[in-house]
Amino acid sequence: MRVPRQTWLLLLVALFLVGSATASYTTDEEDNSVTQRYSETPKPTRTKTPKPPKTPRPKKTKKTKTPRPTSVPPPTTEASTTPSVTTAAPVSVVPSSTTSVPATTTAPVPVPVPAPVVTATPSVTATPVAPGANATAGGKCVTGDPTTYISKAYVDWIYKNRMQHVPDFKNFIFDQLMNNNGKLSYCVRWDSKNKLSKATASKFQKMLETQYKQWNKWLVGYGCWPFDSIQVEMVGVAVRDKALLDWSDDSLGPIYSGVVDADGVPMCPEACYKHRNFEKLSDTSTCTGKPFDISLWPTQNMGGGAGGDWGQRVDEANMISQLDADSSVIVAHEIGHGFGLPDFYQESEKPGLDMPKMIMEAGASMSVTDGDGWILRRAWEVVRLRYPSTSG
Repeated sequence: MRVPRQTWLLLLVALFLVGSATASYTTDEEDNSVTQRYSETPKPTRTKTPKPPKTPRPKKTKKTKTPRPTSVPPPTTEASTTPSVTTAAPVSVVPSSTTSVPATTTAPVPVPVPAPVVTATPSVTATPVAPGANATAGGKCVTGDPTTYISKAYVDWIYKNRMQHVPDFKNFIFDQLMNNNGKLSYCVRWDSKNKLSKATASKFQKMLETQYKQWNKWLVGYGCWPFDSIQVEMVGVAVRDKALLDWSDDSLGPIYSGVVDADGVPMCPEACYKHRNFEKLSDTSTCTGKPFDISLWPTQNMGGGAGGDWGQRVDEANMISQLDADSSVIVAHEIGHGFGLPDFYQESEKPGLDMPKMIMEAGASMSVTDGDGWILRRAWEVVRLRYPSTSG
């Protein structure tokens, strides 16, 4: 059959139209699967509008710190310290106190201040300071309270807080003087390897009487105190070796060599001590020399002192250097302990920070002051009641 020409033309047109179709199929030769692919009209490309360049932010200005002022540390005060000297306590000493150059104290301890002290220039006269306005008259039996230099409140505080032992202890120097009619018999314990000349030893008696005079002026005419002066007698010398002495007679009492205590220190015989065990009068019938009440105990390189009813232990060199002085400071201080007076080293031991100067505060005074005198009087006011002749 002959296909007309027009039919062929139509067929060609149809084929052309089919070939221009938007979809076509291909065969995936690897897995023989048919995958449809779409020929899509490509999307128009988006043109990005370029962003304007960022304006850089200004950097923050750093705050300028004002430098702090450099703190200047407070000036440091270097405390001066003088070494204290510790000494062995003498045998049978009640009460006993030691004296040494005080070391620098720590921060002040608050202490009760009972009343402000009335200060005045200390008395330097040889006669006792008259009792205060509150004194009660009654012949010689006069007692009173201070009105100058130290307050009554301070004296009361010291007695109440530091001298509680006074009523019960019966062998103070007060008692020894009352039992010996105003006299004291001394033994010298030469605790040194240095030589001692008779010329030097002969000055001990006067030196001791000078120190007792400082104290006794506060007792004369007060509370029926019966002695205008205190007499000292040297009744023996104890030494390690008699070769240390340049004399051998008994003009200063017997010389004892080889008689020592438990520590090997020279001493006068125990049999001659009148107040063994704090007795009023011990049995001295076996004493071959003269009985003694109390000892002067110069000690080599001691550096300070100790004192009590038994006597005064003092630095040898210091004592020798002050034999002719008006006041031998360490000896006078230690005699104060023999009367029952305490030391004042720490602030807690004082009635107030403004306590006036006293010889009983080591280094504060070179001699007995009004403050020492009134404390001595307060002790005597109690001790005198033991004796009928002074209790009125």
